[in-house]
Amino acid sequence: MLRDILIDKELFKNLREKALESEEGENSSKEVELLEKAVFKRLKKKRSVKKYKKLGVTKGDLKEIIELADILSLDALGGPSNYEIAKEHQEWCTICGRCCRESESIFIHKDELNLLLNFNPELKKGIIPNKLFPEHFELKDIQPCKFIDPETNKCGIYHSRPQVCRSYPLVLIESGGKARNIINLRSTCNYSVNLILEKSMILFDDAIRRLEEK
Repeated sequence: MLRDILIDKELFKNLREKALESEEGENSSKEVELLEKAVFKRLKKKRSVKKYKKLGVTKGDLKEIIELADILSLDALGGPSNYEIAKEHQEWCTICGRCCRESESIFIHKDELNLLLNFNPELKKGIIPNKLFPEHFELKDIQPCKFIDPETNKCGIYHSRPQVCRSYPLVLIESGGKARNIINLRSTCNYSVNLILEKSMILFDDAIRRLEEK
């Protein structure tokens, strides 16, 4: 019910199918399922359906809102973008190190290459053309990233790290011949879970407001 207030049912269905299909390399259906369960556990504590029972709100509405938060950047509805939310809440990162150990490619934009090498000249032999976007670059032999400290999980080139590292849990993918950022939906990443949770709360509050105004 609540999700239908925010977006047409058929439009949502088509958008979700396309999003999950194009993101399959980064976000498997199993990972998405686990992420949504992790967010649901937190969301039902943050937004109690009992408070809105008279409006017909159920736990099913919470799940539907989370499914929308997975695929939709809130700037499409006049809200903050995924990047803006993530940038404002860097405290969500617990420095678990999984992103540095499990990432399959560290993307380096051609415009940041010289800056990266100025601060880290030893990287020159470890940078190769990007497989998907040959005009750009990536680090080779990066799983795990050789710059992660095995004891502290901190980055050895943190202050000059590539933009893709700065933007995580947003990751760059190829979709329709173009590059775009998506959220890496990992249930084991506190940053990802909290990002979807924050978006879900914003969407929930907006839907409730519209429902009460009817």
